[in-house]
Amino acid sequence: MRSPKKSTIALALSTLPAFLIGACGGNSTDPSGTTASPPVSAMAANSLQAIAYGAPDTSVPAGAGISITMMGQMRALFDLIRKSPDFTQVVMDLGDGSPVHVLDTNTGDKFLPGKLALGLSYILIDMKAKDDPKYADYLATYQKITTAMMQSSGAKYTYANTSWGEYYYLVALNNLNAHGMLNEVFSDAMLTTLQKRLNFCDMFGPDASGATDTCPAAGTAIDVASLNTAQNYYAVSYGIAGLRQKLGWSNPGFSSASDPSFATMGARDALLYTLTKHIRNDSSGGFSDEASNKNSTYYDQARFDRYSTLLIGEVVERTFEMGNQANLTPELKGYLRKSVDLILPQLNTDGQGFNYGRSIGPYGDSAFMEILTAAANAGVLTSNEMQIAYSFIYKAAYRFDNFWYDPSLPTPSVNMWVKGRGTDSYRGKARVMGENFSLLHQYLYVNNWWNKLGFGGKAPMADADFTSYLNGLPHYTLTLYNLPSDSAHPYSAALLTVRDGKRVINLNLSQAPDYNSYTPYYPVPFSDKLMYGTTDLGYALLIPQVSYNGKTYIPVTYYKNLNVQESNGQVVVSFDTTKFRQATKNAPYTTDLDLQAHTVLTFSSGTITRTDTLSSATLTGNVAVETDFTSFADYQNTSASGFNVNYADSAATNYGTTGFDNCSLSNFDTAGGTTNPLSTTPIGQLHSNFACMSTPFTLGAGVSRSFGWTLKYSVSN
Repeated sequence: MRSPKKSTIALALSTLPAFLIGACGGNSTDPSGTTASPPVSAMAANSLQAIAYGAPDTSVPAGAGISITMMGQMRALFDLIRKSPDFTQVVMDLGDGSPVHVLDTNTGDKFLPGKLALGLSYILIDMKAKDDPKYADYLATYQKITTAMMQSSGAKYTYANTSWGEYYYLVALNNLNAHGMLNEVFSDAMLTTLQKRLNFCDMFGPDASGATDTCPAAGTAIDVASLNTAQNYYAVSYGIAGLRQKLGWSNPGFSSASDPSFATMGARDALLYTLTKHIRNDSSGGFSDEASNKNSTYYDQARFDRYSTLLIGEVVERTFEMGNQANLTPELKGYLRKSVDLILPQLNTDGQGFNYGRSIGPYGDSAFMEILTAAANAGVLTSNEMQIAYSFIYKAAYRFDNFWYDPSLPTPSVNMWVKGRGTDSYRGKARVMGENFSLLHQYLYVNNWWNKLGFGGKAPMADADFTSYLNGLPHYTLTLYNLPSDSAHPYSAALLTVRDGKRVINLNLSQAPDYNSYTPYYPVPFSDKLMYGTTDLGYALLIPQVSYNGKTYIPVTYYKNLNVQESNGQVVVSFDTTKFRQATKNAPYTTDLDLQAHTVLTFSSGTITRTDTLSSATLTGNVAVETDFTSFADYQNTSASGFNVNYADSAATNYGTTGFDNCSLSNFDTAGGTTNPLSTTPIGQLHSNFACMSTPFTLGAGVSRSFGWTLKYSVSN
């Protein structure tokens, strides 16, 4: 299938008005593999390069403030594998009494072969460039593992390697090719296998889980609407198609019953075209709705989270990676700028990223980093914003090495699973090896881009200047995901970011039908070490949770009448919740409760207050309300009296409630002698819970009842 002229694709991709934000940057080429370290004398110890690559031998430069470089971490993982007589028996021990066989076939990580091929390729490229005498030994290990992982056993391959895994593998192949190593590392037979297996076809047509090769016969086009997974996976298939094309490999074509233009496009550009329509149609302002699906009414949709903001960054990243900059339209750059504008007000001196929604933790930090890097390459940052972006990314890298990476574990590793931390089941502990590889790749990849952009080995701006910039950011920023005035979108969805000294507080209003029963999607403020959600679980965290007829209901969607005002240094937010949802994942909408809440949140310096006024014209029978506040404060240093609790060793100093009939303080981190799963947040363990409850009461026409809380916390400027 022939590719269209670039002008044709550019026109096809920009059928709606869009804008281009001019700035510096935007002319870099793909940085493949490892960028060599600048001369030691020219590299600042507090530079991104010093953390990612380090000295010429990848050791830690003096004064860098880290225990190991990222290249050092990658080499340690390679050595862990290389020294095992049987790589399928490699064990990583996180010190919780249950070591994991991280490279067997049952990890559940369907991206593992690609992550491993990419991660270990950094070491091969680096060793080859240095004429390292051990290169042949490491190459032999690499070839042994990659060959075994690609072997088929009957109808299936020994290891699954789908979507992201295929993309990661193709990044590795292109990096090796750029360094003239592809045919040295892979035999012709192996490349033939990879060319057949590394495709996007498993994401289209019927669910192809476990299938081997699902691409149609030559000359047969794939229906672009047959994607069998979430729509954001168009971005993964776009990366695969573009990287195959960069290697000179052919792709199946696409067709569409409703759009004949697909017949004139190659796969790469057809997927970019489809991606653009997804972002354009399933959002307002460029933030893709990651719960959107075909034949769905609006209230089934509207999950806005980390990935809604990151997706456009990944699209732009892939575009530069595959050398497709000619089709990076003003519309796409405009969407990318929207993501930049959402995260700039959240920047901080600690390198922390998203604190709400799913798949955060270290990926919340790296998402900011990826968006800012894509924006730097695309030319949508001002020269000052380039300096700000680099400074934040340096701090995120420093945080990764000193917070997320834990050298004290029996097997040093990134830690998302132990010592009070918890993550989504999607990133379960069995995937620990793959998560190390993908996170390290993100930082090494980003470092290589900033080296290309002229920042290699440079120190970030002075902390005083960075802090001065942050102090100059608006007191609050409101980002609307969709416009409440739009008749097709009757509900409010938005992110409010409030800055109080160094503290960043986010209030995310998102419908999230598939996740709204989990605390990270609750309509409550989240802020580092002050208020945080627990992944994949729900309880009455800072919301009026209602018990009615033996079931539990929560106000987690159907937001209307959102209003934000600032007066006398206070930010006042109000909104209405028109129904309460049953507190179970994907609860049927037929179980919604006819209960309304008018909510007012007030943000003052060092204080947040919330009042919920509940009413219903139709409920019969009694309801009861509970609201919990869980704290990072040590339970032993917490004291309660009546409806108030004081904290001695945390950012929170006091919490009190109104409207309830009784409250109780309890130890939250253990339940029955084991760790309470509700207590493990992405950033650490919650220790104490203050639960306040009402006795049962009735609501009816003309009757309402209000419940409230006030949280006080220390302010750092």
